[in-house]
Amino acid sequence: MRKKIIGLFVCLLLMATAVPAVEALKDNVVNPTISTPTTLTLITNKIEKQKLLHSDVAGIIYFEYCASLDGDTGVVGTYRGDTPYGWGGSVYIFNRINNIWRHQQRIFAPVPEDRDCFGWSVAVSGDTVLIGVPYTYTGDISGHVYVFTRTGTRWTQQAKLLASDGEEWDRFGISVALDGDTALIGSYGDRDHGNWSGSAYVFTRTGTTWTQQAKLLASDGTTCDFFGASVALEGDTALVGAPGDGYLRVGPGSAYVFTRSGTTWTQQAKLFDPNGAQADQFGISVSIDGDTALIGGQQIENYSNGNGLAYVFTRTGTTWTQQAKLLSADGEKWDRFGYSVAVSGDTVLIGAMQDWPGSVYVFTRDGTNWVQQQKLQASGKFGNWFGISVALDGDTALIAAYFVADTYRYGSSYIFTRTGTTWVEQTRLFNYKVTSYEHDQVSRYLTIRASMIESYYQIIEKLFQRFPNAFPVIRYLKGL
Repeated sequence: MRKKIIGLFVCLLLMATAVPAVEALKDNVVNPTISTPTTLTLITNKIEKQKLLHSDVAGIIYFEYCASLDGDTGVVGTYRGDTPYGWGGSVYIFNRINNIWRHQQRIFAPVPEDRDCFGWSVAVSGDTVLIGVPYTYTGDISGHVYVFTRTGTRWTQQAKLLASDGEEWDRFGISVALDGDTALIGSYGDRDHGNWSGSAYVFTRTGTTWTQQAKLLASDGTTCDFFGASVALEGDTALVGAPGDGYLRVGPGSAYVFTRSGTTWTQQAKLFDPNGAQADQFGISVSIDGDTALIGGQQIENYSNGNGLAYVFTRTGTTWTQQAKLLSADGEKWDRFGYSVAVSGDTVLIGAMQDWPGSVYVFTRDGTNWVQQQKLQASGKFGNWFGISVALDGDTALIAAYFVADTYRYGSSYIFTRTGTTWVEQTRLFNYKVTSYEHDQVSRYLTIRASMIESYYQIIEKLFQRFPNAFPVIRYLKGL
């Protein structure tokens, strides 16, 4: 029955995405307004110091979906794209040397069946990276997480982590966090307290061996809490988001704090907005640094102001209190402010990926007061979902954009750095560029096929078959 429900949801989603394409194809003509790539040059922004191209620029990448940053190492995950196994995910590692960011390695799924969602979630700490694979279409559909470690400049697999009681549809690996030798892994499909109630697992490393230390559950967990949708870890403190808590699937949400004493983890606090409304999704994103927790609530419906919120909580002893509720200065409905968050010291980043073409807000703390310091946006015209994922370490920020269409590059990530109180874009990490020939051929083919009596899905399928490397253009032209 569950598979039927999921299948129905996928069908409805496909129908929804088909509407823009049908509109674009009406009157049997397509008039793309994209300039041909041969006339385009790299965007030269006055504050842009460096652009970095992946060492493998061929192929298609749904790039980027998640990002993590620790010191001079940045990690970006994409769960869809070209791989040696075909359509699947991969993870890019970047390293900063002498203030220049360079592509260090691209990591693929160790086995073909893991390609489907390899790179859905990532976390880095020192020379260790976690890569989540929350499900596969074949093989293990409960989810698992890979550990890769770096020796010199090369990354190799150290371990594959599995839940001790994993079952199908658990989505183990939907979120990951890492601090030293401790990993925290979300599994929001776990059913200990009902369907989609969720859980989180703690693993620890001794030498090169990883073992499960604990399974974390909400003390009041219930159906559709989605506990584990987001996780954060700092030393002996774990923060777990449950954005569905309170109502079926679209609750006001909450987040739970757990602490470790020895090898035992106990729930310390439950954080929530007492004035929260249905669909606020408090806990859709979480981050922690020391005694400061940052929690996002994207407000997917217009039950309140509809543009999103973020909350700062601080700990004194064992008591957590709300210090601030953060709002964007120019927020509008559907911005999804709070979909992604990151905190480092007295600075926080808050993503608003639907503040077209996406933006990230920087807030800083003075005493107990928080003020908006700057609004960050990517260079180029058509960044889409800039801020879908954010990471912060000191004065360096790594921000992912799901795709960027200014030169048909399908996805990009950006490094911003701060000097004093000013943030500037230092590096743009991008990948594939469609050729002018592919652009012209796809445009001509769309126009021809639109005049024939064919379904939308047949047209798209044939486009993929004829122009497998031109997917960014196809997506742009069909209006998604």
